[in-house]
Amino acid sequence: KQWYQRRVRVIHETVDSQAPPERCERELDKAMLSKHSTIVIEPHQLGEECIRYIRVGNALHKTAVLSGLTALGVSAVRAGWCVPFGGVSLACAAAYHFSWQHDPACKYQVDTAGHYLHRIPLEQLTSPEPVILVRRDDTVRKKLHNTVACAAAVLLVYQLTSLLKR
Repeated sequence: KQWYQRRVRVIHETVDSQAPPERCERELDKAMLSKHSTIVIEPHQLGEECIRYIRVGNALHKTAVLSGLTALGVSAVRAGWCVPFGGVSLACAAAYHFSWQHDPACKYQVDTAGHYLHRIPLEQLTSPEPVILVRRDDTVRKKLHNTVACAAAVLLVYQLTSLLKR
C-alpha cells in the first residue's frame, strides 16, 4: 500500500455538497508538484479540462518543432519560404516557454490506451472512466524543442535581414 501512496495519487470525486469545487483542483496541483508518477483524476470535468490543457501544450511543442524543421528544410530549396515556418516556430516556442514550460502539468501525458492501469489500485476507484496522467521525463524533448526553435530563429533573422538588404 505504501508503494501506491508514493507513486499513485487518486483525485476522488467530491460527494460532499459542502466541499468547494476547487478542492479537486488543489489536490491535482499538489499531486503534480509532489511529482507523483501516476495521477488518476475521477471528476469528469476536471479530467476533461486537464486533457485539453495538456493537448494545447503538446500542440504548441509539436508545432514549434515541425515548423522549425520545415523552415530549416525548405531553406535549402527556396530561401524565402523559411520565413513563415520560422515565424510560426518562434511564436509557438515563445508561447510554450512563457505559458507552459514551467507548469508542472507539462511533465505529464494522458494515458489514453490504458497502458498504466496496472499501477492503479483499482479498489480505490469510484469512477468508471477516470483520466490517467503519467509523469514523463521531458528533458530530451525540451532540448530538441529549444534547439530546433533557436536554429529556426537564427535562420529567420538571417533571411529577414538578407531580404531587407535587397
